[in-house]
Amino acid sequence: MAFLKQIFTLFSLTLIMSSASAQVIGGMNFKLEKLYMDEKYEDVAYKGISMIENDKYKKDPEIYLYIAMAWYEISQMNDEEMKEEYPKALRDAFKYAAKFVKKDRDGVWYTDNADFFEELKKAGIAEANQWIGDPKKMRNAVSSYKYMTKAIPDDWNLLFYKGVLEYMNRNVGQAERDIALAMTNLIKLYEDPKYRASKASKPVLEGGMIEWSDIMMEQNYADSAKKTINWAIQFFPESEKVAAKAAALK
Repeated sequence: MAFLKQIFTLFSLTLIMSSASAQVIGGMNFKLEKLYMDEKYEDVAYKGISMIENDKYKKDPEIYLYIAMAWYEISQMNDEEMKEEYPKALRDAFKYAAKFVKKDRDGVWYTDNADFFEELKKAGIAEANQWIGDPKKMRNAVSSYKYMTKAIPDDWNLLFYKGVLEYMNRNVGQAERDIALAMTNLIKLYEDPKYRASKASKPVLEGGMIEWSDIMMEQNYADSAKKTINWAIQFFPESEKVAAKAAALK
């Protein structure tokens, strides 16, 4: 668990230094763009929500993306009043990002705005980190990952770690389903030499596989633990921590 804490501390520092301030790439809604570039994020969120209640705009992925980006920016503000007024801003960012994904059927907007989703992942991972390690608040950490996996359903790193957290939260059946689905897709991805994992969530998978092997050992499933680490070696051939865990399991 200490390994993951180190990773998430780095994420938190990164969040302080970065911001997804650029407007929607490829966007055509100039009114929302102007409000966004003027940093009127509340206006963007509320105007966007009002727009999608209209049949004319309810299927427009750009508007949902602007709403998600606005809530994200609000969540990152270093302003106590804003934090008090919008305590669920980051959750709302994921909520509207999930709605955006459903509207973006061809995935073009998602691909063009991949940098924003990387920043969103970092924020979600950092949020979840504050609860990881506290059994009384594990449900909050699981909830954070649920929001992330709905908003970014193609990131199997996140789903794998959600499975680990589900297990820690005593939801064994869901944990096994998440991890099995994640591994099926991860194995396929890593077979492609051109595949490049998300920089934001790759460390989550690395730490998560180590955590999962520990859990398997605790449950006396030595073969499953070794199998997990053998895959981790293939995914992270240069990881000293994975190599050390593999050596310990021999």
